Amino acid sequence: MSAINQYLDLYRQHAAVICRHAPAALNARREAAFRVLEALPRLPKVGDEGFEAVSLEDMFAPDYGINITRRQFDANPAELQGCDLPNAGTFAAMVVNDAFVADDKLAGRLPAGVEVMSLIHAAAKYPDAVAHSVAPEANPITALNSLLLQDGVYIRVARNVVVDKPIQILSTFNTSEPLLAARRIVVDMEPGAQATVLLCDHPRSRQADYLSCRVVEVRLAENAKLDFYDLEESTDRSRRASVFAAEQQAYSVLNTVGITLSTASTRNEFHVSHRGPGAETHLGGMVIAGGSEVVDNATFVEHSTPRCTSRQLFKYAMFDQSHGAFEGLVTVLPQAVFTDAQQTNRNLLASPTAKMNAMPQLIIDCDEVKASHGATTGQLDEAALFYMQQRGIPQAEARMMLINAFMDEVLQRINHEPVRERLRHLVDRRLRGCSAVCSNCSIDSLRKQ
Repeated sequence: MSAINQYLDLYRQHAAVICRHAPAALNARREAAFRVLEALPRLPKVGDEGFEAVSLEDMFAPDYGINITRRQFDANPAELQGCDLPNAGTFAAMVVNDAFVADDKLAGRLPAGVEVMSLIHAAAKYPDAVAHSVAPEANPITALNSLLLQDGVYIRVARNVVVDKPIQILSTFNTSEPLLAARRIVVDMEPGAQATVLLCDHPRSRQADYLSCRVVEVRLAENAKLDFYDLEESTDRSRRASVFAAEQQAYSVLNTVGITLSTASTRNEFHVSHRGPGAETHLGGMVIAGGSEVVDNATFVEHSTPRCTSRQLFKYAMFDQSHGAFEGLVTVLPQAVFTDAQQTNRNLLASPTAKMNAMPQLIIDCDEVKASHGATTGQLDEAALFYMQQRGIPQAEARMMLINAFMDEVLQRINHEPVRERLRHLVDRRLRGCSAVCSNCSIDSLRKQ
């Protein structure tokens, strides 16, 4: 029996309860999501097209608990405020398990024209915005999220408003029981708006098995600009299936960097579509994996309008018996003349037992384009390592320096300097075998590589 069936059966039995705790805008999606899942023989597994490392069938198979009755969990926003980003300051909000935690102080701190609220409140204030989705509804992750979702986070930045501090969403698990959390974050950037959004995703303990089924939707209006950074620092009992979907209007700019520092198993998908000329997209990703960790990033960028640009750079450092994968697809439609698209994947195998699969792809149906893709997988430069040791640098330190230098190209894509420097510090700590999690919400130290 496929893992899908337990969620379809749960919905059949508890649809009334699930819908009672959610707004009409979310409930309206459930029937279509149910049909998508019902038509699937099973969830994708390793070996299926586009799935080289992570099996969604295996990820969703365990009998996780689901908080359909909206049980309240204790949460203290003050414990996580700022998430240890020195000199940066953030407008921080929390998601505990699957629920947005309201903080009255946050609303008073936000600049005029910036709103951060639950999807339930957003559905009452902006019903059309919440009802409209840019996520691929036929996608199994999106469909599972739509079927089970009861709340989420809504961020709105008004026309021409420039937000000077990052808007930070801190997602955590704090239950001692196994739990699947359906999470959705919606970001609406009105014309000319500019903002930075930082997601920090990690549980606070190793007490139970957790699964985050997450969808992020981003809508950029004309001339809007968004820097979006996603940090995952999890445990060997936590799994994540995530879809990031963005729709860009004319001359908008999206810069996103996803960083996975530890997990049990993670599947991240990035779906970006251009809906106006001159849109610009930068997708960056970094993975540091050890033990038996599995991390899979898949990108889907559609160029459908003229003179748009996309740049992709994903780097992996794989230790021990870890397994990584990158599947990238850039599609250029006939009308997307003067497209400029680049896709790059570079991987470092720091162990003879680590594995990496790379599948960069281009589908170009237009002659007047400039496009390239490439992937490389290798080991540390032994000559450089020898050179550094000859100058008195211990071998372990030399290895860490070379890996840090290899990863730094991705970190350079983070435009907010305090965030960039803090993440650089966390990456260094992770490579040295320490917990990279923010100190205000620490978990046990990771075993050394």
